[in-house]
Amino acid sequence: MIAMTTKLWLLLVLTKTVSSFKEESVNFVCTKTSLNETKSDLAEIIDLKRRVTKLEEKRNTSCGTLQPSVFGKDCLELFDKGERNDGVYRISPDDGCPFDVYCDMTSGGWTVMQRRKDGSVSFKRTWTEYAQGFGDLEGDFWLGLNNIHRLTKDGSQIYIHLQHYNGSWLYAHYKDFTVNNAATAYRMNVDKYGFEGTTPEIFGYHDNMKFSTHERDNDNYGTSCSVSLHGDSGWWFNACYYLNPNGMYNFKGTGGLSYYSGGIIYMKNSVIKLKRNNSC
Repeated sequence: MIAMTTKLWLLLVLTKTVSSFKEESVNFVCTKTSLNETKSDLAEIIDLKRRVTKLEEKRNTSCGTLQPSVFGKDCLELFDKGERNDGVYRISPDDGCPFDVYCDMTSGGWTVMQRRKDGSVSFKRTWTEYAQGFGDLEGDFWLGLNNIHRLTKDGSQIYIHLQHYNGSWLYAHYKDFTVNNAATAYRMNVDKYGFEGTTPEIFGYHDNMKFSTHERDNDNYGTSCSVSLHGDSGWWFNACYYLNPNGMYNFKGTGGLSYYSGGIIYMKNSVIKLKRNNSC
């Protein structure tokens, strides 16, 4: 009887020990699993930090480390700081990535957004190229819709110079010009009542139009103005234009660089400039 009792007691102790061992094993496995999860989370955090660092390095490489004191907001600010030489400068209108522009300091700090002077650069371009800009800042170029938006989003003047084939120049000056962001297809607004110049009023017709290119038609014409005009250039076409400074260079035909006033008047060269509208 004692032997049986002893056996039962030993069995109970053994069962309890095994049960305790199982619980401790489970706790150990759970703890190990928890540690593994923590290590995994930590690894993900480290990897995320590494990727963020690389993105920051890439941004600093492509944009340059931003030092607003080094750049002017535009050519006018550089002019006000004493710059007087026409040429290429780096600006940052909104403390974002700086970009290069050509400044007309002779006229008082205007930022040039477009120039046609020798036909060395084709303006037959895609939507992406018109958004980003193309050409040579010292020659023929388009500054890019993204940059034009950044320069004009808080309001700007626009000064359009057009040169006849006989060498004489005309101008159209508008005191209120804005290009909206990419989400609007760079919709443009210009106040025709703020116009002065030696050309007829030729830009108000394009007010409130989205930008169009040969592969992205946002105009009010039955077919694409860009394609119908044969130049495949980009502009704020309506149906189609009173002003076509991005038309084919040195071409006196449909789609050539021109403006409309009772008929198409072909021009040889063009320069379009911007300046903040809170300035003279």
